[in-house]
Parts: sequence; structure tokens; C-alpha cells
Amino acid sequence: MKKIVILFTAIACLVACTNKPAEGTVEVSTIDNLKTAITGETNASAKYALLSEEAFKQGQLGIAAMFEAASVAENIHVQSHTAVLNEMGEGIDVVIDVQISEDMEENIQYAIEGETYEFTEMYPPMIEQANKENLTDALRTFTYAKKAEENHAKLYEEALELLKAGKSEEIAKIWYVCPLCGNLYNTIEGFELCAICGAGKTTFLHFEK
Repeated sequence: MKKIVILFTAIACLVACTNKPAEGTVEVSTIDNLKTAITGETNASAKYALLSEEAFKQGQLGIAAMFEAASVAENIHVQSHTAVLNEMGEGIDVVIDVQISEDMEENIQYAIEGETYEFTEMYPPMIEQANKENLTDALRTFTYAKKAEENHAKLYEEALELLKAGKSEEIAKIWYVCPLCGNLYNTIEGFELCAICGAGKTTFLHFEK
């Protein structure tokens, strides 16, 4: 198993805000949710970066490109959540502690489980709370991330099926990331706008191995 521990400052603003909500108010709940999401997404980004390196070493170029793109996608969520957190007068330090396996099937399965947890269990209550508090920026960033994670899981499942079937060469070698919402694509044929946020595909980041 490979393991890294990195101290990562996820935000630029660490100065306490004089208007910071008191403990126990509903605003604190969304602030806490943002911090939880930032921590999770930061660790996911770091883990996927390691998985990309490992896949490349194993000659799995499609998987390497997929996880490189995924790492950037998760960091887009980090940046978006962090911007909202900073607007609310808060900051956070994140410690990254991630592990990967040399078994690529196992790695992809864990990635699927992680993404599934986020879009089924983590983000729905965060979205609900932000909606209750009428915090539109938090609602937007949580909603974008939830939808993106659901698509990430689907794409990882497709890649895993090909890997298990001995057809890893059929996994796309070029992957794309929407810079606004972090949605992930293995092709940009047949559409013009991001299905989640409406950003034009000409703005997408692309990754190739």
C-alpha cells in the first residue's frame, strides 16, 4: 500500500469574520458541511492523482488519463466549496491522508464506492440544509458536485467493466473536465454544453496519456 500525508491549506482566507454566526445556529451547519465537503474532495483529488501515476506505471493509459482528469475535477469542487466558505468568513486547513493499492480493479471499485457515498449520502442533506438556509451559493456548489459525482461513478463503473473483461485498451485515452462544475467526460461528441452547468464544451480541460 502507498500512503501520503500532506498538510494542505485549502483556503486563502483564514481571518475570522466579525459577522461569524454563533455556535448552534443553522448557518454553522452549512459552514460545517462545506468544511466536510472540502476535506473529502481534497483527499479524493490527492488519491486520484496517485492512482493516475500508478495506472501509468502499469501501462493502463486510459485509466491513467481518467484519474488525472478526475483529480482535477475533484479540485474544482474544492475550489468552488472554498470560495463559498470564504464568502461566509470561514477557512479550513486540510490534512490529506490517502492510500492506494497496486490492484487497479480494487482502486476503481473503491473510487466507485467513494463517489456513490458522496452523491447518495453526503451531498443530499447538505443540499437540503443549504436550501433551508436560503444559501444559494452553497446550494449551487453542493448541487453541481452531487451531479458530477454521480456521473463520475457511472464512468468508473464502465471502466471497471472493461478492465475486468480484459478490454482496458477500449477505455478512452482522452478525458475532459468541465471547469465550472467538475463534470467528467470520456467524449465530447454529440453535444455542445455541459449537461450539469451549461458551460460550453470548448472551455473543457482535456487530459491524454
